[in-house]
Amino acid sequence: MLNLVHVQTFQAVLETGSLSAAGKRLGYTTSAVSQQVAALERGLGVRLFERGPRSLRPTHAAERVGLVAASVLNRVDDLEAEVRGLARGDRGRLRLGAFPTVGAQLVPRALARLVGRFPEAEFTVHDDARSAAVAEAVHSGRIDLGLVFEYDVVPERWSPELTVHPMLDEEIVVLSGADRHDRLPPRVELASLAEEIWVCNPAGSTGRANLQHWCARAGFAPRIRFETDDFDVIRGIVRENLGIAFAPALALGVDSSILMHRISDHRPRRRVRAVHRADDPNPLLDEALTAIKEGIAAFVEWTTGAFETDTERLPLARPDA
Repeated sequence: MLNLVHVQTFQAVLETGSLSAAGKRLGYTTSAVSQQVAALERGLGVRLFERGPRSLRPTHAAERVGLVAASVLNRVDDLEAEVRGLARGDRGRLRLGAFPTVGAQLVPRALARLVGRFPEAEFTVHDDARSAAVAEAVHSGRIDLGLVFEYDVVPERWSPELTVHPMLDEEIVVLSGADRHDRLPPRVELASLAEEIWVCNPAGSTGRANLQHWCARAGFAPRIRFETDDFDVIRGIVRENLGIAFAPALALGVDSSILMHRISDHRPRRRVRAVHRADDPNPLLDEALTAIKEGIAAFVEWTTGAFETDTERLPLARPDA
């Protein structure tokens, strides 16, 4: 196997024309340069230079080896640049997983920042309505960073192999159609909604469990007629006055035909987390967390101004397990 250091030294001698000049370029002594060239000659089995008392003349073999060596060393330089870029994240890859509402509201904001800072890096997005599925994809290594959620009354159990960062704390509100014949007031008590028809997430979901919990605390079981994991569909059903719904801040959208009502007697919440493998060395992880936080800050400013929801950006300083 050829020693690349010997090849680099040989190339410097060939280009400068002397052992001493090559040594000055590389920071070696003349003796060290001579020893490295001799070692390369032994390895190749050919003489590369004719040595005289005051001269050093490359052989035909040296000229031929030099042509190939220059190409090889250029590729080595490319390799070093590529590896350095990967180490910094400049040419890295980040696979981001998210649930739909955070994917629609926060992921594009974060991606815009990441692409601006790392235009040569590769970013992909994978979505899944189930938080547990996103966390499992991170745990198995299929994605690098996942955005997941949990309701305050339906806590999740995250794998101890994952690092969990709190990102966003959302208020949950009630949505109703603006064309209802009996408009709901801006603030409602849950007990007053006991006779309403509801649209919510399917049975077995944490969103469904969250709605049932809070309705039970208010003394009734919700009359659920429509089920879907898609908040776009939920808002559409609400818009047509077919039912009302619970919705976190990320799922509000902007639609004048839908009204938002804050809950006066309870404070249901949903919390967004970022999860990644604790031992993942990907240099883009910290950059992505920062970009997501910046996107969240912009979202919180917008949603608190537009809807006056009680939505908080959470600090990133300390991960919680």
